[in-house]
Amino acid sequence: MNEALNRTLQIGPFAISRGAGTITLGDVENKVSPRSMEVLIHLAENADRIVSSEELLSRFWSSVASDHAIHKAIAELRAAMGDSVRRQRYIKTVPKRGYKLQVSVLADSAVVIPETPSLGRRLMAAWELMDARLLAVGFCASFVLIALVWVAGMERRGAAADGLVIGVPPFRFESNGIETNRYLVDGLTSTLINDLSMLNSLSVVSLLDSPASTPRLPGRVSHVLQGTLIQAEDRLRVIVNLVRAEDGVQEYSGRFDMSEGDLFAIQDTIVTNIVSALEIHLDAEERARMQDWGTHDAMAYDRFMKGEFHNAQFNPADWELAIAFYKEAIDLDPGFINAYLGVAAAANNLSVFARIPKKQALIALVAEVHREVATLDRENAALQSIRAIETRMAGNEHHQEEALLRQQILSGNPPPFAMAHYALLLIGARLYDEASQFLDKAAEVGPFEISPDEIWSYRVSLLPPEDAIVARKLELQVRPKHVGYLGAVARELNYTGNASESEPFLERQRQADTEGISADYTRAVIEAWHGRLSPDSDAFAIEVAKGQDAAFTNGVVSFINGDLQLGTQFWSGLHPLQKRWLLNTTHASELYFPDTLIDNPAYQALLESLDVGLSWQRTLMEGVMVMQGVTGVALSETAYQHYQQGTFMSRNNLWGQAESAPD
Repeated sequence: MNEALNRTLQIGPFAISRGAGTITLGDVENKVSPRSMEVLIHLAENADRIVSSEELLSRFWSSVASDHAIHKAIAELRAAMGDSVRRQRYIKTVPKRGYKLQVSVLADSAVVIPETPSLGRRLMAAWELMDARLLAVGFCASFVLIALVWVAGMERRGAAADGLVIGVPPFRFESNGIETNRYLVDGLTSTLINDLSMLNSLSVVSLLDSPASTPRLPGRVSHVLQGTLIQAEDRLRVIVNLVRAEDGVQEYSGRFDMSEGDLFAIQDTIVTNIVSALEIHLDAEERARMQDWGTHDAMAYDRFMKGEFHNAQFNPADWELAIAFYKEAIDLDPGFINAYLGVAAAANNLSVFARIPKKQALIALVAEVHREVATLDRENAALQSIRAIETRMAGNEHHQEEALLRQQILSGNPPPFAMAHYALLLIGARLYDEASQFLDKAAEVGPFEISPDEIWSYRVSLLPPEDAIVARKLELQVRPKHVGYLGAVARELNYTGNASESEPFLERQRQADTEGISADYTRAVIEAWHGRLSPDSDAFAIEVAKGQDAAFTNGVVSFINGDLQLGTQFWSGLHPLQKRWLLNTTHASELYFPDTLIDNPAYQALLESLDVGLSWQRTLMEGVMVMQGVTGVALSETAYQHYQQGTFMSRNNLWGQAESAPD
C-alpha cells in the first residue's frame, strides 16, 4: 500500500509524485488534487490507447457525476503542465472518444520498463530472423500496410470533413444609405474563409457565388455561417449566426461592436473575434470549460480569459488591461459573475501600487461591482470575496477584517480565502510561525475559481532573504514583469551584499511599475541602505516634494538613517488609504532599520499610535488562541511569552533570530 501511495513516474519532461500530488518540471513544482492525480496516472497506465470519458467517470466518480467533472480534472492537469486546450502537447482531447497521453512514460516506480534496444540492434536482430522468402513477404506486407494507412487517412479526412463542414456565404451589409464600409464587407467573407480553414476541427466551403439570403448548399455542408454588417454613424456591429443545415436550428449567435477606424484593422478585428468565438464554440471541452467559468457567450469567455492572463502578470499596465477585458466580458454577458469578480481582483491588486486619487477611483469601481453582483444574486458566494477586497482596499479597516475572518473561521465553514487572509494579517504583525501554519491550511484555488489571494507570494514573504531570492527568481521566469517580486529581489540582493546583481531587477521594476510608487520605494530603500540617501541630502528633498504618496517611503528612509523624529513625522501624516502599506510592508521594511531603532520604546509607541503595534499584535494572538480548537494552530512559545508579559514582539518568530523571549 505504501509503495502505491509513494509511487513516482517520469512522464515526458515531468516528474510525478502520487503521494505528494505534485507535477514537477525542473525547479517548478505544481500541486494537483488527488483525483486529478489519479486521472493522470490512469492515462499513463493506458498511454497506448484513448481513454474514454465514460471509463474515467465510472472509475473515479460516482454514477451521478457529469463530464464537467472530467473537464475540470483535465483542465487542472493541463494548467499544472503548462498545457492548454489550444496547444495540446501533453494531454490530447480526441473528439467524441476521450483523452490520450501525448508523451511517453519514461519511468514508473511500480513498473520495470525494459530498455529500448538501439536501432542498429533491432535491425540486426530482424535480419537474423529473416530468410529470402520472408523478406519478399515482408516487402509485400509493407506495401499493403502503407496502402491501408493511406486509405484509413483518406477515410479519416473524409469523416472529419463530413462531420463538420461550414459553408460561408457573402456577408450582408445594412447601412441606411451610408456606403463608406461596403468594401469592408467585400473582403470580410474571403478573409474569414481563409482564417477558418486554418482550424483543424472543421472544413470550410466558400459560398461566395450564392446570395447571402438563400445560399445554394453543397450536399456535404453541415452548417452555414451567416453574417451581417450594420453601420450606424461611427459604429459598426457585426452579427453572425451558425445555423445547422439539415433543420435550420441556430447553434451559435455572436455580436461584435466596434468604432469606425482603419479599414484593415477593423476587418482583422472582426475576423479574429469570429474565429476565436467559433473555435471555442466548436470545441466541446472548451465550451464546457467556458460554462464552468459561468458564461455561455464564447466572446465573453474569450475576453475573460484574456483578463485572467493579464491579471496574473502582476504589474500596473497589465492590471489596467485585465480590468478592460473583464469589463468587455461583462458587456457581452451582463450575468457573468466571475468577470465582475475579476474586475474586483485586478482593481485590488492595482490599488496597492497606485497613487491616492487612483486608489479612490478603484475603490469606487469595486463598490459598483459589489452593487451589480448583489443585484444579480444577493446570495452569490462572490459577494464575500468582493466585500473582503473592499475592506482590504480601505487600508484602515483591519480590525473589522480580523473580526469577520475570525467569525468565519470559527463557523467551521469559512470562505476559501479566510485562512489566507488571516495569515496575511499575522505576517504583518510579525507572527510568521503562526502565519505559516495558517497557510498550510488555506484552501487552494480550484481550476474555475478566482481568488483575491496570492498564497504563493505570502509563503515566500516568510522566507529569509537568501531563500526568498531564489524562490522569487524562479517565479520571475514565468511572470517576468511581476512588479512586487522584481522590487523584493533587488532589495534583498542589496541586503545580502550582492548590489551589482540587483541593478537589472531594479531597472526592470522601474519599467514595469508605471505607477511609480513601488519602484520609488525600492530605489529609496537601496539608496538609504548604502548611505546615499540621508534626510539632509538634496535627493531626499526631491522625495519629500512628491507629496503624500511618498509619505510611507520617506518614513522608511528616515528610519533606515536612524532618524526617529523625522520618520514619526512622515508616518503620522499617512493618508488612511496608505495604511495598507503600513500593515503589509512595515515588517519587511524593518529588515533595513537599525536594531536600536526597532527596540526603541518611542518607535514601538509610534506603531501603537498608528494601530499596528502592541494592541494589534495582541488582538491577533488572541485570535489564534480562540480559533485553536478549529484550526489546530497554537501560538508559538515565543509569541505566548510576549502575550503573557504584555510586551511587543518586535521580530518575527520563525527565523530564529537573536531576539529572546522577554525575561
